[in-house]
Amino acid sequence: MLTEPKIVERADQPYAAILLTLTQPEISEQAPPLIDDVIAWVKSKGGELAGPPYFNYVSFFPGGRMEMQAGMPTTTVLPADGRFTTGAIPGGKYASITATVPYHELHDANMKLDEWARAQGYEFAGKVEGDNFVGATRLEIYHKDPGEDPSGHPVTEIAFRVK
Repeated sequence: MLTEPKIVERADQPYAAILLTLTQPEISEQAPPLIDDVIAWVKSKGGELAGPPYFNYVSFFPGGRMEMQAGMPTTTVLPADGRFTTGAIPGGKYASITATVPYHELHDANMKLDEWARAQGYEFAGKVEGDNFVGATRLEIYHKDPGEDPSGHPVTEIAFRVK
């Protein structure tokens, strides 16, 4: 089930994450285990978590490769360290939809939000550099794991920053 797409305002959100470059089929194997590493790192630095885990798709390259963050929101920006990056997810306007669907259906939900936002005349944050699209903020925020919702499916907010 998908909610109706809408435009929402989001505040800047401090985060800690691990940045990785991969293809879409590699996400489910490589990215989810990194969330536990980020949580442990935040706690080891005395930081506090401020919400559910997320993936942020930030750059897209030819051949289907992308750069993404597997991360956690935090209450403050911690100093980056080794493989852990920190900063703030930028606030502003976001096209948003909530998907109560199995994880393997999230790609379709992302495409529906993309199509809706374009049809409404929105441009996505980020820029084209040659064959690359960089500086995007395309979030999947994992509010509920499978089984935590009466549907038995995970509940994921998809939010794309728009100009």
